[in-house]
Amino acid sequence: MPEVTLPEPQSLSQLPVKQLEEVIRQLRSTRNDIIRFGVWNARNLTDDDFNKTDDRKLLGYFRQDLLETRFLSKGRRIDLIQLWNWFDDQMSGVEPMLIDGQEVFLNIQDKDLEKVRKRIAEIESFFPTLRGDDLDAFRRVKYKLRRTVMRLTYDLHHLFKRLEKYRKNMFGGPGAPVRAERVPLEAVVDIPEPPPVDDHEHEEEAHS
Repeated sequence: MPEVTLPEPQSLSQLPVKQLEEVIRQLRSTRNDIIRFGVWNARNLTDDDFNKTDDRKLLGYFRQDLLETRFLSKGRRIDLIQLWNWFDDQMSGVEPMLIDGQEVFLNIQDKDLEKVRKRIAEIESFFPTLRGDDLDAFRRVKYKLRRTVMRLTYDLHHLFKRLEKYRKNMFGGPGAPVRAERVPLEAVVDIPEPPPVDDHEHEEEAHS
């Protein structure tokens, strides 16, 4: 396979219209699948429920969410990292993005994308514990893991809102390009936006 020379790094705000639209379409699909299938149990437990739930059951929830993402449209289960990488590999030029039948290689370096990449890497670092059966090891990380999952949902929302703002600005101001009738992007799941999350690291909560 011939080696691909990547373009100069660019931020998401610098993308041309067609590339921005395709990035938004794919990010929307990825975000919806992560929140519907990839963080469902951890995200929908209240703090009180989380504290009261048996650790063995919590471990099962995290395994189901992060290791066995229910990606039903493909008819198979994949983990959260694989799901994210299908999108992010196109942002970093590992895989081409197909636009109007043409392969386009992107080289995106963007602060909000980097935040999501950081959360994904943090979650992946917990995978050895989730794949094991050491409840004591799980107890030591369960609160930090839940915070990371919640921060991931917030960072995904923030990134998506930013891209939507770029698109609106492209077509909303004077001199904006004339736009053909818009092809609807896939339906957005009714997902309430999470509240801002304190991004400072805290000491692990002391629970016995």
